Parts: sequence; C-alpha cells; structure tokens
Amino acid sequence: RWRTPPRWRTPPRWRTPPRDQREAAMVWSCDSCTLENADDRRSCEACEAARPLPPWSCASCTFENRGLDEECEVCHTAKPAPTWTCAACTLQNGDALTACDACGAARPGASPPPANSTVEYDVVVPDGVPVGGVFEALVGDLSIPVTVPSNLMPGRR
Repeated sequence: RWRTPPRWRTPPRWRTPPRDQREAAMVWSCDSCTLENADDRRSCEACEAARPLPPWSCASCTFENRGLDEECEVCHTAKPAPTWTCAACTLQNGDALTACDACGAARPGASPPPANSTVEYDVVVPDGVPVGGVFEALVGDLSIPVTVPSNLMPGRR
C-alpha cells in the first residue's frame, strides 16, 4: 500500500493587517475628552486641546511616563533634556543645537546657514604661531586654515 507523502506546512505569509488595525495606528486619543483624532492633527477636533506629548522612559527605573511629566512618577528622576542624534557620528546633541557639537554635521531638518555666515569654534593656537600667522585646524572632518587674530587675549594660546 502506497502512502501519500505528508504535506509540508508552509510558514504563514505576512499579511496586511485588517483595515481597522491600520487605521488605529494612525490616530491619537485626546487626554481631555478621549476623542480619537487623525494622526496629522495637532489639536483635538472636538475640544481643541493640544495633542499630548509622546511618553518618555525614565533612565533610572525604565518606567514610561506621560509626556507632560517633568519627573518620573516612580523614582522622581528629572525628565532628560530633549536631544537629537547626529546621523554622521551618533552623538546625542542638545535640542538647541542646529549642528553636531562633535563633528559639525547639520541637524536633520535644520536649514543650512547662509553662504556668507560666520561660524565660531574654540581652537587652540599651537605654540610658535605668531599673531597674523596661519595654521590648519581640524574641525570635525574638515581641515580649515585659521589666522591668529591680533586681539588674541593673553593666556588663550
């Protein structure tokens, strides 16, 4: 008697989630009136309350806090200051910076400085370079010529 070969089960294919699940991911709930609003709205359609800030995780105890909380509800650790990650070197930079503090790469989404703008860096002048002299300074990945200013303060060399 011949047996039929077993049917091998194929792994399930990725399926598109049902429409109601896809739409659920594109809404946010108002803290004031609980209305679910479209993801692109900045305020509630019903009561006009501002969209809540995203939650943040405490670095000390990992508790997920509400966006408005300035300290952790569990361990009272202060909410960390907002930062952004440099795409070039991965440094966490302060929210006020428009360029990376380490490598000088522009913050994603930040408008570039005007072409004739001035950028200031603290540079250590090597010993032996006279006032008015030029030396190469490494700023991020760039080597730029620097002229020693005549108004250089004593002790700032």
